[in-house]
This record gives sequence, structure tokens and C-alpha cells, in this order.
Amino acid sequence: MRAVVQVEEINKRTCLVVSELPYQVNPDNLALKIAELVKDGKIKGIADVRDEGNERLGQRLVIVLQSSAIPKVILNNLYKQTQLQDTFGANMLALVDGVPRTLRLDEFIKFYIEHQVEVIIRRTKYRLAEKEKRAHILQGYLKALDALDAVIALIRASTTPEEARTGLMKLLDVDEVQANAILDMQLRRIAALERQKINDEFNGLMSDIVELNEILASEAKQRQIIISELTELTAKYSDERRTQIVASEGDFSAEDLIPDQDAVVTITRGGYAKRTNADLYKSQRRGGRGVKGAALKQDDVVDHFFVASTHDWLLFFTNQGRVYRAKVHELPDAGRDARGQHVANLMAFKPDELIAQVLSFKDYTASPYLVLATKTGLVKKTPLTEYDSPRTGGLIAISLKPGDEVVSAALINKGDELLLVSKKAMSLRFAADDESLRPMGRSTSGVIGMKFRANDELLTMARIDSQTATAFVFTATDGGYGKKTPLDEYRLQGRGGIGIKAAKIDENSRGSLVSALVLADTDEILAITSAGTVMRTPAAEVRQTGRDSMGVRLVNLDEGVALVSVTQNQEDEISGK
Repeated sequence: MRAVVQVEEINKRTCLVVSELPYQVNPDNLALKIAELVKDGKIKGIADVRDEGNERLGQRLVIVLQSSAIPKVILNNLYKQTQLQDTFGANMLALVDGVPRTLRLDEFIKFYIEHQVEVIIRRTKYRLAEKEKRAHILQGYLKALDALDAVIALIRASTTPEEARTGLMKLLDVDEVQANAILDMQLRRIAALERQKINDEFNGLMSDIVELNEILASEAKQRQIIISELTELTAKYSDERRTQIVASEGDFSAEDLIPDQDAVVTITRGGYAKRTNADLYKSQRRGGRGVKGAALKQDDVVDHFFVASTHDWLLFFTNQGRVYRAKVHELPDAGRDARGQHVANLMAFKPDELIAQVLSFKDYTASPYLVLATKTGLVKKTPLTEYDSPRTGGLIAISLKPGDEVVSAALINKGDELLLVSKKAMSLRFAADDESLRPMGRSTSGVIGMKFRANDELLTMARIDSQTATAFVFTATDGGYGKKTPLDEYRLQGRGGIGIKAAKIDENSRGSLVSALVLADTDEILAITSAGTVMRTPAAEVRQTGRDSMGVRLVNLDEGVALVSVTQNQEDEISGK
């Protein structure tokens, strides 16, 4: 069992804040133990330990670290040497057929199910007997009501109850129990409505008797009852798990020594990848020439350019529908103008595979779903956890039809929408909920997201965050022109249409569409050219125009140079604020 520990910045000091402790661990004793370890020199890097817990805040033990300390390293040592990590023994002893036995978890479940089956059988037999007993009485009533005049005459002619009972048994061919019930029957039961009630009750009992006999004869039905009853119990009494079950991290890993900091990830169309300190990219005004972002080979361009933490996961989606993963810190740490290392040295790409999209996230709970889009307009939503696999050879991310390719991928949350934009500047905005886009498995091909006119295909897909109050659709052409249009001008439509125009394209004067993004004014635009230069400018400096317009000059380009990629990053994300 491990304590719940968060790394927090308190008064410009890095601290480990313990908010929950393992069962039966005393916080005062724990604080004393940590102080002893620091005093004896067994743990270095701790400046102070404070118990700030109270009735309002609950448990709160603050461990203040020295400026040079690596939080994960300190935490691993505390797990190893203190009760921040502890064990709790479970007594796995149980009586099985009256004999004490130590059981495994699967054996506990096995014997519990066997007991539940026995309970269901005994319960069903009891209910069956009760219903058969009642049906037997009602059957006697029905026989008496069918011969009501004769029954009344017999009873009136009888001198004693015994004589009446014997006469009824002969007249109606009933047994003693039924005859007694007939004699005890109230006069109101001979009314037409009461007779119908008896008949309905008898038919219902006979139906129940058939069902109960089927349960007794079928083990599958017995187990299905167990499932349904446990489901009802869960719905009524269960709550969220209060402890989390996670895979063992071990005592130490190489990642523990790597600082968790922002890096600019650069990946070229030719497959070269690197990470660079984000501080090396200065902000510039719109219309500037940019700074050198990568030393590129001839005919190579930068396709993916974004900020991520060194501890984040990267998912590489290829045009052939496969996905590979790596940590950001596994990419070579190179300077701003370095080319980097080819991804083939990091992952086992197949021949002719090209990177279509790269996504970064902290862990596989970052978003519930991941959506893929292909150039023919197919989209597919799959739980993100299905891509959590250590296989170095990659996984099938989507089943592609001949001639189709993956062009985009996005992480989505509940309430998000998607915007599809084609190369001919048509756009379609639709909801990404389960009703419009139901979840599918990894190896499926998806559904139609957008249809196209002749010679058109999907350029990109953008996620519309449900939490974004004010957003714009930013489009850019390879001629260096860009514009932003209020998202409200892109009406919500159903999936599978042709859509509406996103920009006015004049390929002769301003180039063809190369990027489409959904961003806010607080975002920054990172534009990279075919020459490898990068320009970073606030989105607020780009003039707002309507959908059917060309836009303004975003970046000045030299002769023969084109704008090839645009992405966005928030100001505080890059600067580390």
C-alpha cells in the first residue's frame, strides 16, 4: 500500500504533499521516522517536514525539498525506507465443506459462486412449492365455480361439514385440501369479477411454475440470476474505489533521474525526431522571418512541431494505420538547428510507413477516447486505453481500405466536437458523442465522417474543446497567408455531409490550404517553412475575417520557400509560467 503523494510548489519551494496514508500508519510516527532518516544521512534532499493536517483539510503532511533534489528520487527512497509504502496481510482462511482451508482469490470466487448456485436452487425449490400449493387450491376453486349450482345444492343437503367435504371430493374429483378450501371460500368469490381474478391468478402461477422449473433445470439460468443480482447490488450499494490498483513501478528507473520539463518536439516528414528546450524559441510578431528550427535534408520538411513534457507519452500514427509509442525523453536532446535522429532507430517501423500524426499525453487516462481520420473521410473513435501496449513492433490502429491513409488523430473528451477540413477548403463540424460517433475497437475501419467533391480529400481534423468559451478556426496556406474566423460561423452539422466553405482559396496568388486549427486568442501560432525556419507569434495578432476570405500575411517567405506546417501552443505552456 502506498500513500497518496502530490508534488506541489509552495512558496517557491518544491514539496511532497501527503494527503492519504496507508491503513494504520500514524502520521506523527511517520514524520519522526523521516526526520531520523534525514539526521542519519540515509535520505538526502529534504529540508523540512511539517504536519499541516486539520479537520478542514484532513491529512496533510508536507515534506519540503531542497532546491537541488529530484522529487521522484526522494519519493522512491521514502517508499523504500518509511511507511509511506507498507503492506497489509489479508487472512485468506475460509471454511469449505466444514474444513478450514487457505484459499487463493480465484478459489474464493469459485466457492462463493457454488454457494450462490446452491442458494438459488434452494430458494427456487421453496418458491416452486409455495406456488404449486397455491395453484392447487385455485384449481379446486375453479372446479367448484364451474359446477357452482351442484356444489351449493350438495352443501345445503349435507348435515355435517365432513359429509359436505366427502361429497365435494366425489362430485368435483378433488382432494381433501381442495375440498376444505372450497368449504372455506367466501361467498363474494362467486361474483363474476372475483372469478376472473381467480382465473388470472391461476394462469400467472402456472406461468411462474414453468419458469421456476426451467431455472432448476438450467445451470446457465442459475448463473445468469447470480449476474443480475450482483449487478443490482453493485448499482445500489457500490461507490468509487477509494484505493487505486496500479502496476508496480519498482524502486527506481532511468526516468526518475530525468527532470520533468517542457520540450519542443520536432518531427520531420522524412522521419527525423528531436526534443529541444522550449526556452530556445523566442516569441516574434506576425510577419517576421522566424528562427532556424531544424537543419533539414534536401526535400525534407517539418510536419510535427509541439510542446510536451519530457515524461509524456508520444503516440506515432503512421499513414498505413499502425501506431507506435515512445516517451518524450527517449527522443534525442538536440539544439534548435539540429536535425535529430531518425525514428527508425527508436521504433520498428515497417517499410514505406510515414508518420501521419503524433499525439502527446501524460498517461492513458488523459482522455477517454482517441479519434482517427483518413484521407477518404472515414473517422473512428476508440478508447485510448486500447493503445496502451509495450509492443515495440507497434499496434494496428485502424483497418484501412486499399488506397486510404491516416491523416489525423485527436484525443477527445465528453462533450467535444470535431472539425474536418478538406484540401479544397470545405469543412464539417459535428458532435463526437457516442450517439453521433460510437466507440469501436482498434482493428475496425470506422464510419463516414465527411464526403467530398471530385479531386478533394481530407486535409486535417481538429478537436473543438467543449470547455472553450471563445474559439477561432485558423487556416493557413503554403503561400504564407493565414486567417482566423469565429467558430460560431461553422455551424454544427450531422456527420457524413459535404460541409461548408472554410476559406477562399486562390492557389495562384496565395497558395493552397496546408493547415486548419481550432484555437483561442491566448494561444500562440508556431509556423514552420520548407526551409526549416520557425516563427512563433500570438494568435491575437492575426486579423479576424469571415469564412469566405483569403486572410493576411502570416510569415514572409523567400523565393522557393513555402509554409508547410502550423500548430499552436499556449503562451504559459512554452514559457513554463
